[in-house]
Amino acid sequence: MLRELRIRDVAIIEDIELRFGPGLNVISGETGAGKSIILDALGLVLGNRASAEMVRTGRDLAEVQALFDRSPELDDYLSGLGIPCSAEDDGLIVRRTVSAAGRSRAWVNGSSVILASLRQLAVLLVDYGSQQEHRVLLEETRHLAILDRFAGLEERSRAFARRFAELAAVCQRRDVLQQRSEEQVARAEFLRFQLAEFERLAPRQGEDAELRAELGRLHNAQEIGGLAHQVVEGLYAAGGSAVDRLAAALAGLERLVEMDPSLGASLASLRSALIVLEDSGRELSTYASRVREDPARLQELEERLAELGSLARKQRCAVDELQLREEHLKEQLRDGEGLDDEVQELDLLLIEQRRCLLDEAHSMSQERAAAGQRLGGLMAEELASLGMAEARFEVELADLGSGADGQHLKLGEVPSIVGPSGLDRLRFLFSANVGEELRPLARIASGGELSRILLALRCVLSGSEAVQVCVFDEIDAGIGGATAEVVAAKLLAIASGAQVLCITHLPQIAACAQHHLGVDKCVDDGRTRTRVRLLDGGEQVAEMMRLVAGTDHSEATEAFARELLDRARASRDRSMPATLSR
Repeated sequence: MLRELRIRDVAIIEDIELRFGPGLNVISGETGAGKSIILDALGLVLGNRASAEMVRTGRDLAEVQALFDRSPELDDYLSGLGIPCSAEDDGLIVRRTVSAAGRSRAWVNGSSVILASLRQLAVLLVDYGSQQEHRVLLEETRHLAILDRFAGLEERSRAFARRFAELAAVCQRRDVLQQRSEEQVARAEFLRFQLAEFERLAPRQGEDAELRAELGRLHNAQEIGGLAHQVVEGLYAAGGSAVDRLAAALAGLERLVEMDPSLGASLASLRSALIVLEDSGRELSTYASRVREDPARLQELEERLAELGSLARKQRCAVDELQLREEHLKEQLRDGEGLDDEVQELDLLLIEQRRCLLDEAHSMSQERAAAGQRLGGLMAEELASLGMAEARFEVELADLGSGADGQHLKLGEVPSIVGPSGLDRLRFLFSANVGEELRPLARIASGGELSRILLALRCVLSGSEAVQVCVFDEIDAGIGGATAEVVAAKLLAIASGAQVLCITHLPQIAACAQHHLGVDKCVDDGRTRTRVRLLDGGEQVAEMMRLVAGTDHSEATEAFARELLDRARASRDRSMPATLSR
């Protein structure tokens, strides 16, 4: 239930606070007093579009704050948003501001929220029924959800949509894998071709450096050989060779050690040096004997390096990275080998999921067809009671078709096109008079007809509605007389199960109010502002007289106004729970 609504600096409203009660709350007042502004302000806290034009002239910020009763469903939703709910307070505070620059912000219980979250919350709070919102409600894309609510299929429909999304995701996964598998066939051939070249060349880690070192030696073989022989000759050549000189020095040192043993360490070092020198000489001699020009080996090395370089260029890597690249290619080949198995596993899974989904879609379709018949019959009864005895209302249920909304799947061998809502597309058809063809509800031009159809629909759905508050903005458009009394009775019927807020110009409806708010405007200090007061006693009688006869305040008008109030009170006391009647 909406308990309070505080509005500041919205259009001609400076600062007002409205308190609502359970049952039927009626708002009345002269044209231009600000009645619709009140509902526009309520629309702000429900996530409706905001604009800078809503801010009162000369002010920087418009602000609206609403206090609602909480419910377990609301608490669950708020918990999902991370918004705390105090166990000590059963209220829900929603606040929205709009700056003069058109920027908007929203809060729920003090926590900032985005507009999308606010709009989702509003669905649980208020059924907002302005004339414009009525037309949005009656878009054909909304009709199936209305029927599902009437048929008690809402939860099944939501579950079906989730399963449909899961199935669509599996189908997409399967198609991606199938495409990858087909691509892998050609890819595998190319990978095997590449790996065959790797197997033929068998590159080794570090091979490039080894080959280039050997190639460098072969290119300089003559110079290297000459230098090696020159070093060997310096070590061993007769007459002053390094070995001979070191041997002579060693012999002299041995004699010195015989005379002075303290030189023993030097003797040992010199002996080691001679051994090292002789070993180096032998190694160099062997090396010098091996070094020679080898054109065949030189060509072999150059060809090997050229092949490795060519392979590296093909693989777009360095020669030293060829082994890693080979492992990567082998891994790619292995990865592709399991794709066919995955596709087959998904195919088996899809067979079962499609069967279950199609069975559920057919079951829901059958229940919708039966519910559509019941809804059509109940709507005809409601419309007849609203003075449209010749009106026809039908629910047209048809196969979804492949062009529904871009989200559909063909399941099984039969041509069953299934979408997120099942097999069906649906629209409401209406004819006001005998002999007129049924037309889509959205094409109805008469405001009076539209108002009555929507009221009838609300009455039929009243037991299925989960919202706490129903808002009617001038639901009485285009009606009067006895029909107005019927409309009032139906509003009371809806108000027995939900709080109703209604703007009206009809005394028959205003008389039935459990809480009657009067709206007027005044001018203070050159500024127009809206005032709202709870009408009771004489004030309510005066407002009823205005609704009945305008400025005629005769005794007859007063008597008629009081009669309307007395009749409405008696009717209300008979039909409403004691807690809601006044």
